[in-house]
Amino acid sequence: MGCFDSVMVPCPACGEINEFQSKGGECRLSTYTLDDAPADVLSDVNRHRVECRSCQTAYRVRVQCIAIAERC
Repeated sequence: MGCFDSVMVPCPACGEINEFQSKGGECRLSTYTLDDAPADVLSDVNRHRVECRSCQTAYRVRVQCIAIAERC
């Protein structure tokens, strides 16, 4: 049994919060939302789909990465 982090994501159909597991990052058994999950954790979440436990809608997380050079 391996360690993983969890990202709690609302279902796009009904709003029920469901758990996505990630083995990206340090895997400290932490729980995040989409708003506060580190990029390395999200890098593994986007490979999986979940079926909502409330309405049975299958959905996934789509991650987009934006890198911008900025003056210091």
